[in-house]
Amino acid sequence: MKLLVFPFIVSLGCGDKDTTLRADAADDAAQDALVEAPNCTERPADAPETRSEVAGVFDEARNRILVYGGNTAAPVECMPDYEYVAELWAFHLDCHSWERIEAPGGPGIRARHSIVLDGSHDRLILFGGRERLGFGRYTYYNDVWALGLASDTWSEITTTGSAPSGRAVTAAAYDEARNRLIIFGGDVDTMGLLRAIGDMFALDLESGAWSAITTTGGPAARFYHSSSVLGDELIVFGGAAAFNPPYFNDAYAFNMVNDTWRRIATGSGPSPRFGSALFADSANRRVIAFGGHDDGDLGNHNDSWSLDLDGDGWTELHGGDTLNGAPSGPCMFPTDFTVPEETSPERRYSMMAVQSTSTGFVFGGKTDCGNINDVWAMDLPTGAWSQRRPATGGEACNRSGATQCTTLCY
Repeated sequence: MKLLVFPFIVSLGCGDKDTTLRADAADDAAQDALVEAPNCTERPADAPETRSEVAGVFDEARNRILVYGGNTAAPVECMPDYEYVAELWAFHLDCHSWERIEAPGGPGIRARHSIVLDGSHDRLILFGGRERLGFGRYTYYNDVWALGLASDTWSEITTTGSAPSGRAVTAAAYDEARNRLIIFGGDVDTMGLLRAIGDMFALDLESGAWSAITTTGGPAARFYHSSSVLGDELIVFGGAAAFNPPYFNDAYAFNMVNDTWRRIATGSGPSPRFGSALFADSANRRVIAFGGHDDGDLGNHNDSWSLDLDGDGWTELHGGDTLNGAPSGPCMFPTDFTVPEETSPERRYSMMAVQSTSTGFVFGGKTDCGNINDVWAMDLPTGAWSQRRPATGGEACNRSGATQCTTLCY
């Protein structure tokens, strides 16, 4: 059995009739957080709409997570919809509260873009992404923007040289020691048919010059792969080469000192998948993968796996939800289709993943029931999850707190 015939664009759920109840519950939980945070004197602002295809960074100096862009449209009768936005939001970790930030100019409407933190210059850097022009037509970008974190103001970075083509869902990293932006792979098909590319580029952030990086022995062409930086290595996991499976579950490390690849993962581990989160746990010399979408019975996942970078392979940290039922028809799934692992976030892919040294955060993403807007944190040394802000929609009904569930989603 395969849940999704078109896994990149279709969600299982056909709607959410319990949104008001969930929003009220989320507001109550957020208000409870104020009691625990003595510096919080006002009720938190409304959360951003549920969304996916979003990116951001952790701003350590201001103890906040910044979130930009994304797709806020939920599937309609299980068919995809698109509403790309140019919104900038901050999630304040002291109060677990959201704030909409007005930052004029900037990249504009954008989804499936990449954002990295340039901590040396107190800014985030945004590259690429796409905007939908109409049915089956997209604009793919290769522009580069910076947001100054002290002032929350945008400026475009003028570039020269051999620039990469416009692309979406690429892997991006800030190479601090060499002050450059590195990108690998991505989707370049402007007709929305999803075409993987496997090239690699570096942008010198001092001169603004792009240059191609020629390597051997690296990953195959792919998009929707996840990535993280640990020390001088960019770690890449999973992804897809085309619209249909098979997908990838391999992992590679790119050495940013000498621009060479090495294969890390061998043996058993997560199922092949795309759209996962990947965190770097420097204390344990490992990366941790969460969630993503495969072509198996569950489709979306919320399992967590650690990968030792020195050769000990994969270890499962959380098994995630388990399959418990079967579909009763197209886009019709019973309430007990899964048994939720409630100590892990809802199953999802295409989420935002950011981190501090010791904590990984996920926000949003595509679930079986549309888009979601919760915030979860993982303590990286232990692998333990905790919820920082509940969702107002997008959860399966059997884990949302709703009491009138008739299907998986409502």
